[in-house]
Parts: sequence; structure tokens; C-alpha cells
Amino acid sequence: MDLEELIGNLRAVGSDTTSVEVKSASGGLPASLTPTMSAFANMPGGGLVILGLDEASRFRATGVADAPAIAAALASRARQAFDPPIQLNIEVEPFEGVDLVLARIQETPPSAKPCTVKRTGQAFLRFADGDYALSRLEVDGFAANRTRPRFDESVVPNTSTSDLDTARVEDFVATARAMDRRLRPLDDATLLRRTGVLHNGCATVAGLLALGEYPQQHLPHCTIRAALHFDDTSTVRALDSATFTGPIPAMLDEAVEWVARNSRNRIVQNPSGQVVTQLDPPAIAVRELVANSLVHRDLAEWASSRSIELRLTNTAMRITNPGGLYGITADRLGVHPLTSARNRRLLEICKFVKTGDANVVEARASGIPATIAALSAAEMPPPRFFDQALAFTVTVDRTTTPRRTTTATAAKVTSSEREVLVALQHPRTVKALAADLRLSENAIHKRLGSLRAKGLVAMEGGQGQQSVYRRADERLPS
Repeated sequence: MDLEELIGNLRAVGSDTTSVEVKSASGGLPASLTPTMSAFANMPGGGLVILGLDEASRFRATGVADAPAIAAALASRARQAFDPPIQLNIEVEPFEGVDLVLARIQETPPSAKPCTVKRTGQAFLRFADGDYALSRLEVDGFAANRTRPRFDESVVPNTSTSDLDTARVEDFVATARAMDRRLRPLDDATLLRRTGVLHNGCATVAGLLALGEYPQQHLPHCTIRAALHFDDTSTVRALDSATFTGPIPAMLDEAVEWVARNSRNRIVQNPSGQVVTQLDPPAIAVRELVANSLVHRDLAEWASSRSIELRLTNTAMRITNPGGLYGITADRLGVHPLTSARNRRLLEICKFVKTGDANVVEARASGIPATIAALSAAEMPPPRFFDQALAFTVTVDRTTTPRRTTTATAAKVTSSEREVLVALQHPRTVKALAADLRLSENAIHKRLGSLRAKGLVAMEGGQGQQSVYRRADERLPS
């Protein structure tokens, strides 16, 4: 988007964002910018710093007194204050009669992360509109990903074929021979060794996760923790919490069944014109997204205390796994037919592992397109992806695709306001919206205030009662 649109969105939101930081810089280059620069350098895609806007006065353009001097100081800090030095592009842009300084901070290469502040030795990450110091464990997480991950190929000590599920191994061997002609003449032991299930008689991490009887004996963190949450208008905070264990195909089946059990049915008309009943969210989408989280989660030592988190609310399904994307960016998911695997050996093994009448994965970059197609057929928005460097989250909004309108009011709705409207498929509190959209409550209040002024959102409650917001009309602006 251009500068005018970008600043317009900031004014509508009322706060900085995950990828944009604003400073007035009225007294020169602020020291508080240093953690932000480190955080942006450590985030996928980097970030943008805008100097010369006053957030306290709704991002009024105040400009900087000496733009060339500020730009030079910014470049000097990027070179001297960080290890490794930060790469950035600096521009001076006129806006509303003043000069702004824009610095596009580039992501530090994975081989050099994390980018730390030399003076303190601290490194930072960006969450919502704030910068947070990395823990020692998170620093180790970046260090572990400086080269291609191979943790799935590691041998699990004190294991053998007795730790594998006999029936799953038999099915795996038969499927592998059927799908790969070069494996057909091999005996079972050799095939298991060639495919990376076994090494020197011990099971590998990948082999144990895919075919083990109970992998959690040796890998206790490799689980899915699921919870059903009501909106916070209810006194009940969580229902039907569960932890799924066993090998990947078992966890996948149980997670899909759990979501289906806690889902509602919706009546939709399919492309051929037939009226059918579908689960919300669709089972195909759930299966593909859970399978991706199981196969692509980080298996490094730093993540040994972190499970995959599956959350289902009345407005969204959210899956978070430890470890960010590897070899691809979030904006290319489902757009470019690229396969990129953090755990290449695990992915290859899971191609031959079945759940029901399908394999766990196909490894053809078809999972995300299948998910998008299933959601579209169910008249639901596409999934939203958040790569947070050390974690990856996918959110499926449990709403119908917004209908379009051409009213004058609709034309004035910003993309950030529309995000709130989509989330208001059901009445919500500010706290619930902030949690789902990963924004501060202050930012949500400002968006809701703007939407109320436009007559698109109504508030219920107040005067000692908890305020709940709802869409004033079933129509959503485009």
C-alpha cells in the first residue's frame, strides 16, 4: 500500500502494528527505537519505522526538524549498535506539508539471527505493537535454525523396532513399496533404514513420531493440547480440553474428530447447486492444517517444552505450533506451488503413512490450496497466517464470507475496520476481539468507536454491565 493508505490505516487502528512503528522524533532519534529495530530485524519480513508522526495526537504529521540528520543518525545506529549490523533502506517522504523519515528494516538472515543490541546483549521480537526481550530459550531457538534443521533425523537412544507399532510398520512398508519402485526389492529392515525410520537399530525422531506405539515416552512434548473456549460473555472459560498423544496419524485423527465433535453444522449450496450440510469449520480444512502443524513443528531442543496448541471458540479455530516457517514466507502459502519442509525426513516418511483412506501428507504443496478451496465452498474466509519467527499460527474465522454492498458508508470502511466487522459475526467484548485479532484493547476500542460512528456497530450493556459489541446490520462492507 502507498504511504497515504498506510497512515490512514494507522489512524483508523489508533496504534502501531506488528510491522509498523511510529515515532515523532521531535527531539532527535529516540533511544526507545533501538529495541524495535532489533525486533523487526528478527521478524519474518522485517518492519517499517516512520519518524515524524505523533501517535499521541492520532498520528498527526508533525515532521522531523532535520530529516537528513535523522536519516544519517538512523543509518549509523543500524551499523554500530547491533550484532550483526542491521540492513535498512531509508527514504525521506513529503506528507501533509512536512517531511517524514521512513526506514524499512530488513530481516536478518537466519544464519545470523538473533540480531542483538550490543550494549545490553539483548535481542527482541515483535508482538502486536510492542517489543519483547527474548528469553534464553528463544535465543537458543534462533541459534538452532541457523542451518537447515535435521532434528527429525536424530537417533532416539534406547529405542528399537519394539518401540514401533507393528501394524503401522507393516502398512508403511507396503505403501512405500507401492509408491516408490526403488523400494520394492528391499527387505523390511533395509527399507526402514533407507527411509530413515531406523538408524543403527534405533528409531529416529521422525520414525518414532510417525510409526511409534507411544512416542511421548521419549518425546513428551510432541503432543496436541486442545481446548474449547466460550466467548468471554460466558462464565465458563473452557470446555472439553484434551491432550492428544500417540504417533502422528493417531493424533491427527483424534484432533479432527475432536474439532468435529465440538463444531456446528451449516447448510450451504455447493457449486453444483445442491444444498448440503457441512461442518464448521470443514473437516478437510481442519485435517490439512493439523497435519501441517504436526509435520512442520520445530523439533529442536529449545522447543522441548512446547506442544501444538489447538483452540476452538465460537468465532475461530486457531492452531499454533512451535517454530516459524522454514524456506517460505506466509504471503506465499497457497499462492505458489512450493514445498518447503523444516522436517524433511519426517515429511518423506509421512508420505507413506495412512490415516483412514488418505496419507498424512502428499508433499505436493496441495494442503493449503485444498484448505482454501474447502473454506470457500463453505462460504468462509480463507485462513490467516501469522509467522512469529519462533511460532506459527493459522486462524480460521468461523464466519460466512462477507456480502458486498456499495453504499457510501461502506466505501469509507478501512481494511482494519473490516477485520473487526468480520470478527463480529457474533456479539463480542473488547477483550475477546483483542485476543482473536492479536491487538491491544486500546486499538480495538478505537476501531469500534470509528465503526459505531459509521453506524455499522452497536454496543450493548454499560452502566456497570460488561459492554458487548455487535454488528448493527447483517451487511458487511467490501
